[in-house]
Amino acid sequence: MPLLAKKTEMKIKKNTKRASDFLKSKVPKKYKDFDKLRMMEECFKVSGDGVFYTVQGEGISTGLPSCFLRLHTCNLRCVWCDTWYTWNHNTKEFWTEFQDWTIEKTKEKIEKTWGCENSLIQKRLVITGGEPLIQKNKIDKLVELNCSPKLQNSLNPKAARIKKDVLIHLNKVNTMFKFVVTSAKDLEEIENDFIRPFSLDVNRIVVMPQGITSDELQINMRKIVEAVKKRGYRLMGRLQCEIWGGRRKV
Repeated sequence: MPLLAKKTEMKIKKNTKRASDFLKSKVPKKYKDFDKLRMMEECFKVSGDGVFYTVQGEGISTGLPSCFLRLHTCNLRCVWCDTWYTWNHNTKEFWTEFQDWTIEKTKEKIEKTWGCENSLIQKRLVITGGEPLIQKNKIDKLVELNCSPKLQNSLNPKAARIKKDVLIHLNKVNTMFKFVVTSAKDLEEIENDFIRPFSLDVNRIVVMPQGITSDELQINMRKIVEAVKKRGYRLMGRLQCEIWGGRRKV
């Protein structure tokens, strides 16, 4: 392998981390201030990524210029999560990076961060996390909902992953249901635990392979593509990982 390619590969690996990399990590007590974790009534709890401008890498708006607002905290603990710093108590980043922004400050940050110079291009905001709906009382309006229910492969308990009332409500509005999968067997779980029980619209099912590097995504994509083709679901990758690997704020 050429020297430049080796350096690039090493840089990608350095930036490629997920929640499972921190299972044995410990954070000094001096960083653990639980009082600061409380949600303030008129403020967003914003992650260390804050607001950034990039191209959307997932879902039906893949490839389109987008401004991202990444919020802090999550009620789930997905082992493959690449935004571990928004919820993992075993990392220093979780305790030291977040900020409290007023709604007005958040609005100003978003407006200043939009980086497209073409005034004819539609502006687009992606509110993500963590789990942004934990702070739903501060999100005045979601123009398009993109819901991502979690499967057994996330290692979260079923009671935490499947919220009947929420799924029924989201199915009534303009929601795309995106599932992260690792094998063709996961598709059976999608059908048995989500589509059939809640009558989810199969035309709004998006299947995305788990992975945070180009090689990993390709391997997992090949595992599921034939099964997805037979069922007719939409198969999509993770453009941001294809371009930047596991880097943050991209």
